Order: sequence, then structure tokens, then C-alpha cells
Amino acid sequence: MGIWKMQGGRVSSDDPNQLVELSYVSKATQAMGLSSLIHLFDISHKWNQSHELTGVLFYENEHFSQILEGRREDVLFLWEKIQKDHRHQILHQIAFNVIERRLFPNWALRFYGGDQIAKDVPHLAGVLDGLPSHDVELLKIMRSVAQGNQQ
Repeated sequence: MGIWKMQGGRVSSDDPNQLVELSYVSKATQAMGLSSLIHLFDISHKWNQSHELTGVLFYENEHFSQILEGRREDVLFLWEKIQKDHRHQILHQIAFNVIERRLFPNWALRFYGGDQIAKDVPHLAGVLDGLPSHDVELLKIMRSVAQGNQQ
């Protein structure tokens, strides 16, 4: 494992190729319509594929939540882009961890909108309404949904 350093408020390592997972929640600056969500998914999916990032993205009640996995360098680059993205406000990082293996190895980006969330985990919308006080519970739900859909 590389040596951890703080650089401008962010954690970095000597090894940019180390496999990491980053999760966050945010409030959208405005409601996202279906066409905006499809556009976001299309661009994100292509970028993730070209950079070997995997993960899951949730959107409900004007809130985003996402788990990203990949090389440290790519994940941190994308996290910086997300922090500057005008579609996010009240952006909160839940976790940033070194991982041994990917939870979403085959998903360049799996998108969950309101219909899918309601089908898989009906109580998720209520958790999203409580941001950011339920971060740990939200992360557990996101992981359980992902694991359930891989089986």
C-alpha cells in the first residue's frame, strides 16, 4: 500500500493504480427530467467504460447517490469533476476506501431511477429525503441492491 497524503483537502496515495471505492450523495440543483437523466447516464456510461470505472448511480427526489470503483487516479479525477458539476449542491462524500475487488465488476454504470428504486427498495426514497443524516444506511442499501441484482 502507498503512503497516504493530504493534498488540498483530498486524500491521495503514491499508487495511482490502487483499486478504490468512493461513494457520495448530493442534492440536485434542480429536478432532473427523463431526457436529462438519460443524457447524464449516456455520457457517464461511456466515460466510465473508457476509464474502466464501475459502479451504480441512484436518482430520486432530486437527490443523487453513487458508488464508483476503479483506479485511484481515475476515481479521484472524476470526483473532482463531480464536485465542480453545476447539477450538484450539498455534495457529501460518504466513504473512500481501498478495496480488494469490485462490487460491480460488470457495470460500467448501473442506473437506478425512481421506478427501479421503488421496485427494489421501496424505503430508499425516505432515506434520500433525510440527507445527509442517513449516509451509512443509504450506503448499505445501495450495496445490498447491487448484490441482489448480481445474483
